[in-house]
Amino acid sequence: MNILNSILAILIMFIPLYPKFPLFSVQNTYVAIRLDDIIIASSLLIWFIYQIKNKFPILKEKITWLFIAYFLAIFLSTLNAFLIFQTIPRNILFLHFFRRIEYMSLLFIVISTIKKKVDLNIYYIFLLITSFLVSLYGFGQKYFHLPVVSTMNSEFSKGQLLEMNIWTRISSTFAGHYDLAAYMTITLIIIGGVFLICKNKALKYSSLIVWLLCFQILNLTASRISTFAFWGAMTLVIILLKKYLWIIPFSALMVFSIFNSKDLNQRLLATIPSFKLQYKTITAPKPTAIPTLIPTPSPVVIAKISGVPLNPTPTIIRHSVIEEFPTADVDVGVARSGEIRFNAEWPRAINAFKRNPLLGSGLGSITLATDNDFLRLLGESGLLGFITFMIIPLFFIVKTIKKPSPLALIFLGCLVATLANALFIDVLEASKFAYTFWLIMGAYYVIL
Repeated sequence: MNILNSILAILIMFIPLYPKFPLFSVQNTYVAIRLDDIIIASSLLIWFIYQIKNKFPILKEKITWLFIAYFLAIFLSTLNAFLIFQTIPRNILFLHFFRRIEYMSLLFIVISTIKKKVDLNIYYIFLLITSFLVSLYGFGQKYFHLPVVSTMNSEFSKGQLLEMNIWTRISSTFAGHYDLAAYMTITLIIIGGVFLICKNKALKYSSLIVWLLCFQILNLTASRISTFAFWGAMTLVIILLKKYLWIIPFSALMVFSIFNSKDLNQRLLATIPSFKLQYKTITAPKPTAIPTLIPTPSPVVIAKISGVPLNPTPTIIRHSVIEEFPTADVDVGVARSGEIRFNAEWPRAINAFKRNPLLGSGLGSITLATDNDFLRLLGESGLLGFITFMIIPLFFIVKTIKKPSPLALIFLGCLVATLANALFIDVLEASKFAYTFWLIMGAYYVIL
């Protein structure tokens, strides 16, 4: 068991902190095999050996059978897409199938490792340290031009080191600002919840300091979806914990931060007219082609992962976000962001579901982006995959209602925030977030 304890501690810190440097490319996609894939695969192998040695105690857990049902559903979907629909490229079907199992199986490592309350306390400290370091690096990107490794497009995903001078929506050690924002949403809820219920003063105020740093990082991502998902879920946690007096200062802080974040403020103001535009275009009988996004100033390339300089003496251009992105450009960007969802990505997922309502078109078959995990579930794995997956969060919610302990209510907030984020972002396909989310769900199950 000692080795599993060490593995879990490593995973909690390594996954968020290690940048997404590619090791091996995969044909037909710019998704790459990375060091985290190897470490997680090795961790699961050790866990599996432990299970064999102890005659599979994990099979005694109710949640295991829900996961097995979902894995069988997506396996049938993959076989159907491979053999009957002959979806191409075929290697992508199996890549996404195995990756989905890889993400979700981390829950089993946690269940097999955490046995006592003291274990939870120890791993919370690791989470606290990790969140602090992610925040620290994020501030370094914003104010000291520390590099970022991004996978926001095929060129960046080759392992380039980018300097964020005018690309001000920080991503810290993550591959994009949306991934970072989603991660900060759930860690903020856990840290904030511990602050509210913790009686140990040292841990309480350490949590408060890290929470404030993480909160500012969330603001710097300027993610509208994650900001409001966090606001709603954290308010729910405060109410469920009956800490009603905290609602006023927390809501005041949220309003103050929104109005003082120029980028987030601008994007929120642009959202209202963009929805009017989307309402008009969504009534079109056929989905339009994916619109061309407005040009975005590229980050300065420092070097590729190989260390060969691509631009040894980059010209550092320092501008504020308002100078680089006038209001008109933000309005157009926000509107087109909505148009892509409403007129291309979402109809594509719906059409895939209509072609095969039971099993869908296969994992990864409707491109890398859908910006709605629920429609992605329906389109790629059909009703069978959608229902077997949704039973899992429903299981957690029902169990929490039956046993509403303070810690369970905090973790319920994480689940609610993630489901809210999943309405507009593919959070459960973003590897760094997905790994962390299923680790947290494992702790949630142990608490229940």
